[in-house]
Amino acid sequence: MTKWLIALMTACLLTNLPPVGATHAHADEVAGTILSIDPFNSRFALEDGTEFQLVDEIAPEELMIGMEVLVIFTASETGALVATALEHID
Repeated sequence: MTKWLIALMTACLLTNLPPVGATHAHADEVAGTILSIDPFNSRFALEDGTEFQLVDEIAPEELMIGMEVLVIFTASETGALVATALEHID
């Protein structure tokens, strides 16, 4: 049982490590008001025109136009901004 648990924990650790030579993504954050939501493409835009792609863990149905949010994001290899976390600002 112990060997199985160690193997499972090692596999989990290794699957979360970046590939050799990969650079670490730098997360940024911005606060703003949601202007539009595209649920079919999992995207949304803030009032300043900044557009974000949503990760699978964030459902577009959780968002509302006019909602003030703090967006934690990274830039993809193509330059698209990917929202990795959202926090509703009251």
